[in-house]
Amino acid sequence: MNELNKLRRSFVKLAHAGGPVSFHDAVVVAVDQDAFTCDVLLDEAEVYGVRLRAVMSDRKSIDVLPVAGSPVVIGKLADDDYIVIACDQIAMYRITTGNTVLRVDPEGLLVSKGGDTLGKILNDLVRGVLSIAAPKDVPAITELIERINDLLP
Repeated sequence: MNELNKLRRSFVKLAHAGGPVSFHDAVVVAVDQDAFTCDVLLDEAEVYGVRLRAVMSDRKSIDVLPVAGSPVVIGKLADDDYIVIACDQIAMYRITTGNTVLRVDPEGLLVSKGGDTLGKILNDLVRGVLSIAAPKDVPAITELIERINDLLP
């Protein structure tokens, strides 16, 4: 058998080793925020440790936490290996690139880089303006701090 045929047979064998990827509707039963996995109810059977990240590691890129009780679509990667493909309701969404993080959750929006956050920078700016503002402007400027803290906790 020539090398090309050997390579072809090896490729076909490897491609079929895990079986075809399949997609299923399921419902989230519980979410593990530390491990970034969830348990789902799939055809009346509970499936544990469904991945919420493509690769289970400490590295972060895009993280999505579904709401317990909400519908999801999961993909079956291998016999006991599933991953959430889509969520109906999201409890938290986070994008991490290096030391820069964008997080959206019910508490608000967090934009941070290293130890600095957008909320802190804006609050510092408003306090700086307050230190030079005329007294008649103080209530309106002070209200900005409350609005910033509500959006960017």
